[in-house]
Amino acid sequence: MKENNEFKNDVDKKVIDEDVQPNLCDEDTNESDELTTEIDSLKTQLIRLKADFTNFKKRAQKREHDSVNLGVEKFAEVLFPVIDNFDIALSHIEDKNIYDGVKMIYDQVIEAFKNVDINVMESDGAVFDPNLHYAVMMEEKDGVQSGIITETLKKGFMLGDKVIRPAMVKVSK
Repeated sequence: MKENNEFKNDVDKKVIDEDVQPNLCDEDTNESDELTTEIDSLKTQLIRLKADFTNFKKRAQKREHDSVNLGVEKFAEVLFPVIDNFDIALSHIEDKNIYDGVKMIYDQVIEAFKNVDINVMESDGAVFDPNLHYAVMMEEKDGVQSGIITETLKKGFMLGDKVIRPAMVKVSK
């Protein structure tokens, strides 16, 4: 009877194991599929968050750069009349020593502009471009083609590639 009992326990155990195993495999597979789906979803979220953060950093850096440039531009606009007055003074100074001293200061101001990426536009002899120049006079000049700048009345300035003050010029007819 003991043997019969053991046999019955073995049979019951096998039946239970066989009944449970297929269910466990199906559950494991379902659970594994769910976990894989969740992992894929989390990976996608992570990739999107990384992209969003990278874009945020780029926007913040651009905003900071634009803010600094705006401050530089506003300060330069205050100094433009000073530069114009230096140009006028230099054209009227006859004493060489005084001229050299004023020119040295003028050159330092222009160099300070260059240090913050503000450059003087060279326009004499160039083709008139309404994006860069502001024509205030037109004159007929022999030997000069139409649309060529004959004289710069006030210098133009650029901050990087942006015109912050167009050059005031005289253009040939």
